[in-house]
This record gives sequence, C-alpha cells and structure tokens, in this order.
Amino acid sequence: MSEERVLDKIGKLLAQAEGTDNEHEADAFVTRAQELATTYAVDLELARSRQAARRLRDASGSTDAFEQRRLVIGERGKRGNRQLVVLYLVVAQNNDVMVNVANDSTFVLGFGYPADLDVVEQLWASLATQMAAAAARRLRQGEHRDAGVAAVSWRLSFYEGWMHVVQQRLEAARTRALQQHDRAEPSTSGALVLREKAERVRAFHDRESEARGSWRGAQRGDRRVSGKAWRAGEKDGRSARLGEPEIGDKRALG
Repeated sequence: MSEERVLDKIGKLLAQAEGTDNEHEADAFVTRAQELATTYAVDLELARSRQAARRLRDASGSTDAFEQRRLVIGERGKRGNRQLVVLYLVVAQNNDVMVNVANDSTFVLGFGYPADLDVVEQLWASLATQMAAAAARRLRQGEHRDAGVAAVSWRLSFYEGWMHVVQQRLEAARTRALQQHDRAEPSTSGALVLREKAERVRAFHDRESEARGSWRGAQRGDRRVSGKAWRAGEKDGRSARLGEPEIGDKRALG
C-alpha cells in the first residue's frame, strides 16, 4: 500500500472513531489505526533499508529524509497545555518521533520521517479531541461538584487518568502489530528494524536540536487531585469515545 493510501486509511479509521456512538467500535477503530501505523512504519523502514542508495546521499546518511516540525499546543499560561504536550509525547513515543517541548508548553517540535510525523499529528489531534469531549460531557453532568472539586482541577485529573489508559492501549497495539509482522515474516524482526530506525532519528535529533535543559512538565503522577476524576478518565480512555466538538475547536482543550 502506498504512503498516501496508508495515511488516508489511518485518517478514515480515526474519522470512524469520531463518528460512532458505540464505545466498542470507537476503541476498535483507534486501536486499528495505531496497529496500521506500526505495521506501516516497519514496512516502510524495510523499504528504506533496501533502497538506501536512493533514499540517502551517502553512507553516513543524509538528513534530507528527515524533518523537524512545529506543532502549536496552546497560548502561554493556558491550563491543559501540559496534558496536551504529554499526550503528544505518548503518541510520538509509539510512532518513532523524537520531541522537544517549549519550556512554557506552548508548542512542541517533532523530529522524524515526514510520514511518521503525519501519523503522530493525526493521532494526537483525534485523541486530544476525544479526551476533551469526554471531560466536557462529564463536567456538564456535574461530576466535579459531586466530588467537591473545582472544574479546572477535576478536568486536569481526568486528563491524567485518560492518558494513562490511552498510553497502555497504544503500547499494546504497537506490540500486537510487531508480533503480527514477525509471524508473517519470521526472518525479519520488526522490533529490531524500528530500533535501528529510532537510532537514526535520534542522531538526526541530536544534530538539529537546539534545546537546552529539560522540560519541567515531564513528571507525571502528582496531578491526581481527584481520584474520582482520574478513574472516570481511565474508564473513558478505554473506549476513547468522541463527542462534540469537532477537531480544531480549541475552546474544549482548555
């Protein structure tokens, strides 16, 4: 399957996840999108290695095949930026993209192959919208009041629980895709292929990155303001169900 067709298929799977009210169907669509992204990454990397002379300029490797891409997260000081950055990191980690984060969490820089960056951005946009929509639905029902927690604090704790489950689900989907690949092509280890690819991406990142220091928002596990909100996030994260608003409505992500 060509690069354009694979990316189109992933986009359609995510659109199907967004368009269904059936939690099991939504979960299956998002999971399948991640599995397809992983399988595609292995297949594409094998093709790259077999056609190295065409893809790279010389034996040391050209950076032409890589790209650095900026994605705006939100305005400075906006609550929820940190959680959206963490979600991007979760998706990037499962799709062979290195990341730099602005110290004020307003944007991220992704380093990797353009096709992988496309996948990460599509998955992140879909999952971020699903997460915000799920929290908004529960807030409208007054769950924060029942827990005795301010709406903003409840939402952020919900996000943490939601991302915790989604991270596990993406990792499981990636593992399944690698296992399926290895059964189909036992002579080639998918994990080894992606590990070698990750080393080249890291080398590109190290050459091009101008980052200094570390992102202060990287630590997790200290934001569980409300246990009820966290558990609600975990429950909704298992289905990644999308409601309103549509992707691109920044008001729901604050």
